Amino acid sequence: MIQSFFLKSIRQYFWSKKFTEVEIPYLNPSLPLEPNIYSLKTTWQHKNIDYFLPTSPEFALKNFITKNKRDCFAISHCFRDLENSNSTHTPEFLMLEWYEINKNLNDLQISVQNFVNHFLPKLKFKNIKIKETNFDNEPNFNQYFLNKIEPNLLHDCGIFITGYPAFLSPLAKPKFDEINNFSERSECEASKPEGSEYRKNLFMNRISNRFELYINGIEIANGCEENRDSNSITKSFLQEQEYRLKNQLPLHPISPNFAKMCSGIPPCSGIGVGIKRLLRIINDHGIRF
Repeated sequence: MIQSFFLKSIRQYFWSKKFTEVEIPYLNPSLPLEPNIYSLKTTWQHKNIDYFLPTSPEFALKNFITKNKRDCFAISHCFRDLENSNSTHTPEFLMLEWYEINKNLNDLQISVQNFVNHFLPKLKFKNIKIKETNFDNEPNFNQYFLNKIEPNLLHDCGIFITGYPAFLSPLAKPKFDEINNFSERSECEASKPEGSEYRKNLFMNRISNRFELYINGIEIANGCEENRDSNSITKSFLQEQEYRLKNQLPLHPISPNFAKMCSGIPPCSGIGVGIKRLLRIINDHGIRF
């Protein structure tokens, strides 16, 4: 399947379900500030004004939901800096992102299965939950995930992974009815030097209403039940700003209205899908589903 046909098929799929397609602006004076996501900057030379390219369609889609309270989707070029480049990872990539009103994480998972099965009808799905404990910082968790989870994923099905610590995903709603043994950052850790990799855990040892979908060992999608607590979102952005300033990392202006806007959206769940990654799997005839 060529990409243009795939994009047409995606649009037809969501239009048939009465989703509204949203156009994404590419020149943004500010963006949400999330851990480990770094924007690319461009400058309007005539006015000497800096703009930042979208790292995802999230800002525009949530703005639409706030005003219209309708299911929506976007297909957008996205741009991210400070990341390695390889066959599945480039600084510019195509993302499909959609949001469903009044749907929880289980509802979203069913929607994702239906979407993927539209193109891979024989693909089966399984669920795994991260159960390892005693993570008190992000680098330790990432190291565990890369060494213990990803290499052992089955390649003959889609794998939904849940159980992520909430401090990794400030825009995902934390599970207030479920606690894992991810350790809260201690006062001792708070005194570590500025160059340390530690970030505060705003959600203590909660886990998040979030999943990642892997197919053939490749991350295809990242979905969550959306966090609508503007206070926690603002705190996470300010914390990330402080962390980057201390560690001399690239920093873009924080969107002044995003956190408040999130408090105005109805309960919903959303997901981002790597279009070229999924298309590559669809076209990979060496995989038998």
